[in-house]
Amino acid sequence: MYTPSLYAAFLAALTFDSVSAHMEMSWPPPLRSKKNPFAGSDIDYSMTTPLSASGSDYPCKGTLGLLGTAAAAPVASWQAGQTYNLTIEGGANHNGGSCQASLSFDGGKTFKVVKSYVGGCPPAGTSTYDFTLPDDTPAADDALFAWTWFNQVGNREMYMNCAVVSTKAGGSAKRQATSFNSRPDILVANVGNGCSTTEGSDVEFPNPGASVAKANSKTAPPVGSCGSAAGGGGGGDTGASPDQGNAPNPGDGAPPASSPSKTGANPVPTTPATTPEQPGSGPVTTSTTLPGGVFIPQPSPEAPEETVVTPPAETGNAPPPAKPTTLATVTTTAGTGSAPKPTSTPGSGAGNGTNAGVQKPGAACVNEGQWNCVGGSQFQRCASGLWSVLMQMAPGTSCETGISEALVMFRTGSRVRRFVSPRYLA
Repeated sequence: MYTPSLYAAFLAALTFDSVSAHMEMSWPPPLRSKKNPFAGSDIDYSMTTPLSASGSDYPCKGTLGLLGTAAAAPVASWQAGQTYNLTIEGGANHNGGSCQASLSFDGGKTFKVVKSYVGGCPPAGTSTYDFTLPDDTPAADDALFAWTWFNQVGNREMYMNCAVVSTKAGGSAKRQATSFNSRPDILVANVGNGCSTTEGSDVEFPNPGASVAKANSKTAPPVGSCGSAAGGGGGGDTGASPDQGNAPNPGDGAPPASSPSKTGANPVPTTPATTPEQPGSGPVTTSTTLPGGVFIPQPSPEAPEETVVTPPAETGNAPPPAKPTTLATVTTTAGTGSAPKPTSTPGSGAGNGTNAGVQKPGAACVNEGQWNCVGGSQFQRCASGLWSVLMQMAPGTSCETGISEALVMFRTGSRVRRFVSPRYLA
């Protein structure tokens, strides 16, 4: 039976999972990161969350007040012209997206693009991205290195982590500072500034700079009042064509060559990858603002093309988004009671084969709130009158295949869990 205490415990578990599972830059360690040796007790345990939709904590999640203090000591020392990497880790990658690496030499007022990664950024898990510090990088003791990410699937968000690094220049400092400052600014969107990205596509940066790695052709430019990126292609780099040989390298949990030791030692420059590696096929997950296991599609005039299955034709007038559905949990011990059987409902995607039960994302559905488990490893939901994209089950869990009012989940060697909406509970 549904009780307030059970519901509260369930929501608490979902909140913990959603906060702990998203993506963050772990190297170089950002300001207030638990991985930053200078952070002390001032730790931001929500490092994986996006910037506020109002833009109140742009840039750098509101950490720039630490500049000039011991907590903002440089965590790495880099030399112009050398190759380094950044490391991203986490689980919920929202089907990737597009990222930018940038540097600021004016205390965070402007961030100049060092490299753009269009598509597949980041994969789920741990991955590293190489970049070469431009030859025209000026010297500084407290430069800000930033990783920004615009997710492909889910709420329209902007993620940003910033680390303090020291840089060493070469040649004429005046000439190089002028050249570096002519590089384009990073894209700023989804933070209440009138500029937004398109759900379902990797954002194509209007001015990505001279160094670009492109891993996906399904892109879309930002929309709205996005302004114009400052400068042109940049200073010292040449060849602005996409760099296909610098795809992310999905990690196995071990630190990359340039990761610091516990004492904060500086990394050894790495060599750019010469053989392209495709990003890991991480799970497509929900936004951090919704309970785990709930996906509410965001309709648009042009239905986005799903990368897992064949997309439907444009639906024209899509229904407005539904309000997030609140979930409750009913748990029964395996073997002592029978798990609820899904009620089969004919669907437009029925057929034979492994994915016989896949419903086309964006296709119309009738019974609001129904779940569709496909092959025991993926699921989707009827929300706002449309079927959502397919989403992976959490590691170590599976679901009971079929369309039903409840998503019946199994954990290996554990118990049966049945997720239902409170409206179905007595």
